Amino acid sequence: MGCYIETFPDVPSLIEYDLWKEQGFTGDYENYLLRQREFSLKGQKFFICGKLGPHCADCFGVGDFLCDYPVGNDKTCDRAMCQKHAHEIAPEIHYCDAHYKEWVEFRDSGGVSEILKNIIAFKREK
Repeated sequence: MGCYIETFPDVPSLIEYDLWKEQGFTGDYENYLLRQREFSLKGQKFFICGKLGPHCADCFGVGDFLCDYPVGNDKTCDRAMCQKHAHEIAPEIHYCDAHYKEWVEFRDSGGVSEILKNIIAFKREK
């Protein structure tokens, strides 16, 4: 059984609020935020032990995501990343720090526009 190091977030998320509701919390979101401010643990670290999957390659947290950057031969990088270190570039597509930097350079250099201008839309037959 592995252990993971996690950090309490600076700002509570809607996902966490939904988890609280699933566990029986009956207050609205504003009430939830008030509770979080009262008992703020932001920035503090805690340990989670159990079979939660791979560790984040950057911080030893829970690796919720794998890097989706294509590396050739129909394979992706697959570096394990926590929510903090995963960069979502599109829905359900995440890049690690190194590949995100490459992606930003490619995007900012006009590479995306260059590739997309060569795409021909598929026409549906009726």
